[in-house]
Amino acid sequence: MAHSTWRWLPASLALFLLAPAIACAHGALAIGITGDIAKDGYSLGINVNSQTPEKAREQALNWCQTHGGPLTKPKCKVISTFQHQCAAEAEDPQAGTPGAGWAVGATKEDAEKIAMSNCVAAAGKARQKFCKVTASLCDTTP
Repeated sequence: MAHSTWRWLPASLALFLLAPAIACAHGALAIGITGDIAKDGYSLGINVNSQTPEKAREQALNWCQTHGGPLTKPKCKVISTFQHQCAAEAEDPQAGTPGAGWAVGATKEDAEKIAMSNCVAAAGKARQKFCKVTASLCDTTP
């Protein structure tokens, strides 16, 4: 989410997507990209602790389609569903840069490490050190 218009997204993402504790939780990760993150940014939705996989997909997709850039919101697709795992996002906060990464992992640390690795790989040599984790949510309900 390398565009400053989305600066508020990680904090509101965490507040909006944390559902009350329910049995048999499910999570989903949705992404919207055009293929040029530096130019168009991206949209991302993470949902955790939903009652069904369908509800998790629906909520992650809805968040992705309503937050982000005008070119990326319509491209949102669910790329992963999960149970008892975590999803993370990392980005280079400088607008107009390609550094962005996301991942699902067995633990919060795993998801964050993979998201950071993906961001560093996409950022380019001059911007690698600017990548940072901006969101991580775990599907924790048994």
